[in-house]
Amino acid sequence: MRLVSVSALLLAFACSVAAAAAEEKPAPAEGKGDELLARITSAYMDGDWEELDKALVAAAKPAEAKALSKAQRADADYVRQAMAECRPLWWNTLKAGKKATFPVNVWGHAMDVACDPDAKQGTFQLALNAQKPKVTYGADMAIDNPDHAEHSYTKGDLAGVGVWSALGTAVSWASLPQRSLGGLITEKDKQRLGIYLDFRGNLTVLYYGTPTIRQWGLWLYLAAYMEKYAKMEIVNSRKAAAAMLVAEVLKSPATYPLFSLPDTLPAEGAEGKLALHFLSKLNRKNQWTIAEDRAFRAAVKAFALANEAKAFDTGKVILPNNLPVALVAADDAPLQAQRDKFVKTLFDKIKPGGK
Repeated sequence: MRLVSVSALLLAFACSVAAAAAEEKPAPAEGKGDELLARITSAYMDGDWEELDKALVAAAKPAEAKALSKAQRADADYVRQAMAECRPLWWNTLKAGKKATFPVNVWGHAMDVACDPDAKQGTFQLALNAQKPKVTYGADMAIDNPDHAEHSYTKGDLAGVGVWSALGTAVSWASLPQRSLGGLITEKDKQRLGIYLDFRGNLTVLYYGTPTIRQWGLWLYLAAYMEKYAKMEIVNSRKAAAAMLVAEVLKSPATYPLFSLPDTLPAEGAEGKLALHFLSKLNRKNQWTIAEDRAFRAAVKAFALANEAKAFDTGKVILPNNLPVALVAADDAPLQAQRDKFVKTLFDKIKPGGK
C-alpha cells in the first residue's frame, strides 16, 4: 500500500474546502458600479434633479462607493462639482419667485441677484461706479419648466439660458476697467461693447448651464451660421462661441463622439458648414456623455479666461486654434476666410479625400 503523508492529506483537504467555498460563495454583483453611475449620469443629463440627489447620496455611502471603480468615482465627483456651479443653492430661491436678494459668484467675480415679483424679467440694475453688479429678475421666470418650447428643448432650458446669459453679461460689464468704458465715443465702439458683453454671456451659459441648458445655448450659437441670422448685430458673439466648438472637435474628434464629422466638407464656408452639421446633432434626447460634458466645460473655461477684457480692447476673440474672430461682423470677412481655410485643411488631414 502506498502511504500518503498527513500534511499532504491536510493540504488536499484544505484545497477542496476552499474550492467548494469559492463555488458556494456568491460573486460580487457585477455591474453594480455601472448601474449606480448610470443613474447619476442619466439624471444629470436629463435634468432629473430629485433622482440625481438620491443617486449622489447613495454614491456617498461606503458600501455603494466601494462598488464604484476609480474612474466611476471620478465621474460621480465631477457631477457633484458641476452641480455646485451649474445649479447652486440660490437656484431654488430664484425659482420660488419670492422677493429675495442673494450673492452669486460668476467667473470669480461677486455680484448680487434679486428676485422681485414686481420687476421685469432679467432687468439690470447696474451703475458704472457700482462695486458689484446687480441683476433683478421678475417672478415669472420659467425655471425648470418641463413644457416643450422649441427644437426639442423645454421652457426651463430657455429660461436657464436667459438667467446665465444675464449674469455673465452683468459681471463682465462691471469687470471692465473704467478707462475702457470712458473711451466709448463712436457708435461702433458702443456696438463692440454690446457684442463683447453678449459673447461673455454666451460663454457663461456654456460653462455654468446644466447639460440641457448648455446644449440649448450651443444650438443658438451654432445656428448663427444660418443665412437668416447674418444681419443680426450680435451674430459674431454667437459665431465665436460656435467656432470654439468647431476648433475643439477638430483638435480631438475622438473626445466628442456626439459631433461625428461628415464624410465630406466643402472648402467654401467650411467653418459655418461644419457648425451647421454639428447643429443637426443636437437634440435634448440625444445627450452627450459625461466625458464630453467634462471636456467641453473645461475647454469653455480655458476659452473664457483667455478672452476677458483684452478681447474687448482688441475687438477680437482668439479661438483655441489661435485664429481670431472679430466681434463686429463687418470686420470679420478676411478672418473668416482664414478660418475656413484652416478648418478645411485640418478636416482633410482627419478625413483624407473629403471634398
